Amino acid sequence: MTKLGLTGAALAEACGVSKEAVSNWLSGESIPRPSKLTALATALKVVVEELFLPDPSMPPEPVVAFRMRNNRPPTPEAQEAGEDVGRHLRQLLPFMGPVFSPRHIVDPKVNESLVEEVARAVRAQLEVGPTEAVTHGHLLHLLKEFGAVLVPVYWGGDKVGHENAMSVYLPDSQASWVLFNVGCRLDDFSYWLAHELGHCLTLHSLTGQDGEDFAELFAQTLLFPKELARKAFEDIQASSNPMELVGWYAGTYGISVVTVMRSIDKACEAANGAKTGLATPRFYAKWKIAAKTARTASDELFGTAKPTMKDLVIKGEQIFGTPVFRALARWQKSEGGRSPAFVAAALNLKLGDAVQLSHALLELES
Repeated sequence: MTKLGLTGAALAEACGVSKEAVSNWLSGESIPRPSKLTALATALKVVVEELFLPDPSMPPEPVVAFRMRNNRPPTPEAQEAGEDVGRHLRQLLPFMGPVFSPRHIVDPKVNESLVEEVARAVRAQLEVGPTEAVTHGHLLHLLKEFGAVLVPVYWGGDKVGHENAMSVYLPDSQASWVLFNVGCRLDDFSYWLAHELGHCLTLHSLTGQDGEDFAELFAQTLLFPKELARKAFEDIQASSNPMELVGWYAGTYGISVVTVMRSIDKACEAANGAKTGLATPRFYAKWKIAAKTARTASDELFGTAKPTMKDLVIKGEQIFGTPVFRALARWQKSEGGRSPAFVAAALNLKLGDAVQLSHALLELES
């Protein structure tokens, strides 16, 4: 820019962005979106590849894992937003206190036998038998024992992105963060905590679809093991109302009917070479309708479907023992006051929610 005599305003105009966006690029607060790289390279009279020359002083990119609505893989925009969360969380580390390098699986693979061994080891650690329920309380305990930083957020049910949970791994510090939506369905809460625990246990060495396949298999196997699935399948075979029985198992084990159904179908295939046939389009349609009025994790943990940002901060510390809100408050204080834009980027919140949370954080440090 200096060589070409380009001001921030001129570069912003050439790239079709605001002067604030260019200022953030220059300060390291954010990076250009992929859609702006061609315009940026043209303005700077370089080829796009030159913008990616490695800088040995720069930390490695955060590794993120999440799924979008209906279990779809993230779009490039959502993936970029997730990585931006990681870059902002990295800035909180000096305000966190000690963060420990966690124990993890060496050389993980998407292998059913290996995942079953891991799930058995985790159950043994919890002193839970093969047909006993693993609760969300167990899973929160496991995540804290692992060393993950728990980050409760309220994304509600309409977040277009990672609506339920996401995990972030920072390779330079080996810090693991798990963001989870307290606005998700209560019967999905344990599944998503187990799913993110699966990512954590591999330190994200399995990425992309392999990482998702491992985490999904681990969550299914931990929450509804093969022994339990076989017993449920036998019960259903002898039942005059199999769907009622599926619902009973889901309620008893604190998981969704979909998780139960998938496990039972797997047991049925192993025994008979075919699925039960219960998972029909009509079943899924009814399940989606029920989701609109389903009890949420926030109902269970906070006593309300939509907690205030102040409640999220205070009860988040009390219930989850998370240091993240105090670290955010200290970061804000070090910067001279509130910073809703930083809070929004760090937790992938809507700006209105971030403004409220920023106010609550100011009170925390006052």
